[in-house]
Formats: sequence, C-alpha cells, structure tokens
Amino acid sequence: MNRNQKNNRTKKIIWNLIKPFLPFVLILLFIFGTVSTIVDAVFIQFVQEDSSYLSDEELELKNLCINKANELNTCSNIVDGIPTNSLLDINNRENDKMIEWSYLYSLMTFHNMSKGDKLNKDLLDTIGKYFKSVFTYISDTIKVEEKVVNELGVEEWKLSREDTVYLLVESDSIIGHFTYTYKDFVEENENTRVTKKVFVSENLVGEQYEMLSKYLNKEFKIKGEDLENQVEIVIQSATGYFDKTENTEWLFNTSTSIKKGGLGIFDSNIQIGNGMFCWPIPGYSAITSEFGYRTHPITGVYKLHTGTDIGAPEGADFVAMADGVVVTSGTNTAYGNMVMINHGNGIVTLYAHGSKRLVKTNDIVKQGEPVLKVGSTGFSTGPHAHFEVRINDEYVNPMQFFEGGI
Repeated sequence: MNRNQKNNRTKKIIWNLIKPFLPFVLILLFIFGTVSTIVDAVFIQFVQEDSSYLSDEELELKNLCINKANELNTCSNIVDGIPTNSLLDINNRENDKMIEWSYLYSLMTFHNMSKGDKLNKDLLDTIGKYFKSVFTYISDTIKVEEKVVNELGVEEWKLSREDTVYLLVESDSIIGHFTYTYKDFVEENENTRVTKKVFVSENLVGEQYEMLSKYLNKEFKIKGEDLENQVEIVIQSATGYFDKTENTEWLFNTSTSIKKGGLGIFDSNIQIGNGMFCWPIPGYSAITSEFGYRTHPITGVYKLHTGTDIGAPEGADFVAMADGVVVTSGTNTAYGNMVMINHGNGIVTLYAHGSKRLVKTNDIVKQGEPVLKVGSTGFSTGPHAHFEVRINDEYVNPMQFFEGGI
C-alpha cells in the first residue's frame, strides 16, 4: 500500500468517526450564533434607548441625583400641620412641581465648570440643602349618599360612606411657590349624591424659579440680566437630561430664548422645514447608511437605523447643525464619543462615533461650530459621521432638514 492510499484510508476513517456528530455540531453552531445575535441586539437596543446617553461616571452621578431628588421631594411635606414623608394629592399635581434629578445634575456640572468643584456626594448634599420641596395638604372628606325610602315612605338621602382625601394647597420647590384653590361640588344622579371639593385654579406666588435665582445669586454672585440668563441655561440643560416637553414649552418661546453676551443662541429662527440646519460634515456628503430599517452591520439584526451615516476620514470636523445648548458630551457603549445638543422647540440633535469631543456639557454652541472629530468609537465598522435629529424624543429622518438634501 503506497503513501497516498494510506492517507486516503486515514481520512476516510476520521470522516467516518466525525460524520455521526456533524449534525449536532451544526445545530450547536446555529444555536450559538442565534443566541449571540439576539443578546447583541437586545444590548444595543437597550443602549440606544437609554435616554440619558451618559458615560459610566455620569450614570453613577445620575443615580446619586435621582436618590437625592426623591429625598428632597418627600422630606419636608405637611398634612394638616403634621409632617409626612408622602406625596398625597389625589390628582398628582406634585408631578410637575418636584425637583427632578436633572436640575441637581445640571447645577453640579455648573459648579464644576465655574469653581472646579468635584462632582461627588458631598457637593450634591450641599446643593440639596437649598432645594427641599415642600408640599402642604389638607385632609378632606368625600361624602357618598344613596337615596332611600324611610319608614314613613318618604325618599331621603342617607350617608353610605365617607372617603378621606388629601388636597394640595401649597407647593414650594425649585419651580416656584404655588397655591391651589378648590370649591365645593355636588354631583347628583337619580340614586346617588357625591359631595366633594374640586380643583379651581393654580396660582404662582412670586417669581418662577425664584429658589434657583436666589441660589445662583448667593453661590456665584450673579446678578441682573446675567442671573436671568444663567437661570435659563440651568433650566435648559436640565430639560435636555430629563424630557418634560409638555411642561417646559414656555422655555423655548422666542421671548425667553437663552442669551449670552446679548445675542440669542436661537437667532437662526429655527423652524421645521428644509434648510433648517447646516450640513454637519463640511466637505463630505457620501451617505453610507440612510435613516430607516436595515440589517445592523455588527449584529446582523434587522432594525431601525436612527440616523444618517456619512463617510468621512478620522479627524474631520463634525459641526453643530444649529445654535443650541450641549446637554450631553460623553461616551456611550453604542455611540462611542458623542454629543447631544438641545435647540429648543423640542428639537435635539446627536453626533456620534467621534475620535475626540470638542465641547463640554452645558456649553452654548453656534451653528457650524465643531463639536466632535470624526472617528470610529462605539459600535462602528470604520470612521464615519453618524448624526440624528429628534423632535419631542421621536427619531425623524435628518435629511428632510437640509435644502436640496444636503
């Protein structure tokens, strides 16, 4: 038997040994690939839908701010003159008057930028002493009566039950000092009568965000028009971290736009329509991936691509599409080095995968100002510029906002 015959015989023996197990190996490889793809997809989806878009350090700080905000909203409340740790209003009117974690976060970053203070729990506790929310309630009774026939055969109302409720009469928080008025109301049908107090009006006493104004004046000696401007910057930044558009639309009116040095940062007269933005990657316009559903290049999952990708070399300028306030400048697992800019009117833009960040959180930027250097950080297969436009936290196709497409 020659050498070739021996080799062929050896191969045949090995193949006969492996052959029975081959289907199981293929099944295992298929299962492993499927599970891996699903896990990757879920992970990326979780990261992309994390509305904070903060780095690990910033997320840790965010959690501290959330705990402090919960404490500040419940530690000084009063019902019928007695302290309580609860929020009791039956209509949940406290919801838009409480201090959100984002206000504390914004103030801490302002401390860091202005004084170089370290972002830690000690600074958070110091700030928190000035921003305790106080919600004052009175207890009231809802009376429910049913119509009955008495022993004389006469119809009359008989009390069937009484329910205790708590009415918010005052709130004092970072938003401002508000009072609430109620009136007696009787709701009656054929067999039931309900007597209760119903809400009439909410009234601002003094200046909105007065607590914040006093704090900035005391801690940073800011006065006059500069104080008004800085109050709006803190509010604007906080709004970017925590989206409550329905309660903050007044922030973005042209009469209350943030100003710096006498120039409105929204002077570009932002409106929905073509030509709203400048092109974010000067000198480069080749679209490598459009907005819309696609097969993800890393996970292989068919899902929404939430922005537009432009081919550009590493180090190219990635510029702000419009005037605004930087609400996030950090790193993210999926987006890598990224920047988010709040432009007002519920409009936010995002710039991702940069090699270097050029702006900081709370910076005011002008249209065309570089905010990132193009790179390939995060989930990226090569250097490119990924940008998004969101309106009221909804992804929209960015290309509709450029005259003639780009």
